[in-house]
Amino acid sequence: MALPDPLQRAKRQVVEDLRADPYLPYILAAALLVSSFWIWHRLPNFATRDERWRVVDPIEVVAAYLDDPGLGSISEGAAYWRTYGSAMYLSALALLPVFVVVLASDALPAFADMGRHIGVGFWPHWLRTPGWIWTWSVLPVRLANVAMAVGSVYVVYRTGTTMRDRATGRLAAALLTVTWGFLVLAHEGGEDVPSLFFLLLSLYFAVRYVESGADRLFFWGCLFGGVSIAFKLSGGVSAVMLGVAHLHRARRSDAGPVAALVRPRFLTVGVLIGIATVAAGFPSIVLGAPEEFGGRISRAFGAKSEPHGWLVQPSWWWILRGYLNGAGVPLLLGFVAGAAAAIGRFRERSLTADGLRIALAGVGTYLLVFSTWRYVRTHHLLPTFALLALVLAVALVRLRERRPAVGRAAVAVLLVTSAAYAGAGTLAYASQPRDQAVDYLTSHGGANDTIETYTVDPQDAAVPHSDRVDQRPRFGVATFTDRCPAYVVLNYHRSLLYLAPDSWGKRAEVLTNPSVEGFVSDLLAEDTYPYEIAGEYGREPRFLRGEGRAPMWQRLFRVGTRPRTMQYGDPQDMGVDQYTVVLRRTGDCGNGTLSDEFGSANR
Repeated sequence: MALPDPLQRAKRQVVEDLRADPYLPYILAAALLVSSFWIWHRLPNFATRDERWRVVDPIEVVAAYLDDPGLGSISEGAAYWRTYGSAMYLSALALLPVFVVVLASDALPAFADMGRHIGVGFWPHWLRTPGWIWTWSVLPVRLANVAMAVGSVYVVYRTGTTMRDRATGRLAAALLTVTWGFLVLAHEGGEDVPSLFFLLLSLYFAVRYVESGADRLFFWGCLFGGVSIAFKLSGGVSAVMLGVAHLHRARRSDAGPVAALVRPRFLTVGVLIGIATVAAGFPSIVLGAPEEFGGRISRAFGAKSEPHGWLVQPSWWWILRGYLNGAGVPLLLGFVAGAAAAIGRFRERSLTADGLRIALAGVGTYLLVFSTWRYVRTHHLLPTFALLALVLAVALVRLRERRPAVGRAAVAVLLVTSAAYAGAGTLAYASQPRDQAVDYLTSHGGANDTIETYTVDPQDAAVPHSDRVDQRPRFGVATFTDRCPAYVVLNYHRSLLYLAPDSWGKRAEVLTNPSVEGFVSDLLAEDTYPYEIAGEYGREPRFLRGEGRAPMWQRLFRVGTRPRTMQYGDPQDMGVDQYTVVLRRTGDCGNGTLSDEFGSANR
């Protein structure tokens, strides 16, 4: 079947680039390898909380329809929980093969139960669904993100080539491929990478519009910008970049800058295309639940005004920390130098300079918005990584042309150091602390050996998907010897942080309970209860060694030199949040109570 004409043109462009540039296939292959390496990590658990809800979103509609077949139930399913725009469409497409298998295996009731989670609780929701369904539901959604990540690398190549030449496109694509913050997000199901892909497409057509002046290119930019917004509202920066592109094209026009700039019909069509695309991209609007779209807007503008619940720092600290983690120290310095060099070229009149201004307008808009937030994570900065990679590539190619020895050395240093940094983080997926703890618990003990843990959300836990798991929302020490579990799993965020001094942070101050502190200390000391430490996984917190917090500069420097310090963020991006201790019972627990049952002080 023949492809539509736009897709035919896109296919021809890709084939032409692959034939004309012998390095491009290797760059794309490298992007595919590092984006998909150990993509099954944590399964059948989730990489982040957001990943769970993105996978579950389309299943909520399925569950609502099965409960009450009819068109009305479809809109009820769309309004069941927080549908996050076009990520629901992407997840639905990725889950189609799983749905076919589920129908063929009579597992539809268990599959649909994934979409019924309000009032169920995190743990029952996770454990009642068979592990194979979770695995084969989450994995294709992740693979869809990998495809979008590789596509993003190619669009960066195409944009750099259009702005200047193939050498610029190659280098920009290579720099994005070795950007750790980009690779992290390619390893989880979510909306960040798809939104980036369409944002970059919008940028590409904006640059091409400046080059040729063809109205259809601007409209394509509006379309893809709308899709980017439909995935993630921060994609709205595409409108800013298209606006800057319109200004630059007006300056180039033979009709005069004023006449070319004031084009009401042209601009109205572009705005309407964007609005229509955004509306079509939100299932809650299409499926008849517009109130959910309003809630999405409200949450987006309200949530970031509150400080992070576990660490309160100014916005500049969060931004710097996110860049250090996402890029590493050498590449971050390169980004700054590239941006400075680009600003120095703002007076030039060339397509390259216009492209640099458009890209930096996008970066500046993001940073201006982020400066008003109370916390910023690495994934929020993702679009700026790609834009800055383009800017840096232009600066490095120009330097290499003017001073070949210096330019080649700078390119080599940045690519090698960034590849080493990102490579170390990518390889770490094969040995994540929580996965190591799960592997130990899976391979040890009998079918009836209970595993006790105190983590509220299974996404934060380091336990297998098994009916052996006994999750305790509170530390019930009074009945601990009666339960006498075969294994106890203590994690940093929920258990061990009780031992931290109140000055350690807001979370440590909240987790102040002498009884719990004594219980956890006794377990770790191995001298009160018949338990011994069977394994410690991850980086041990300094407070367990009797050490205070490292100086701020040292913590920030470590973030930019050790990619594993923040594998994910929600809230386990605090460096040691994956630290897990597994304790194994070595004898009888005995009888008697140890202390009063804990009440509401346990959080």
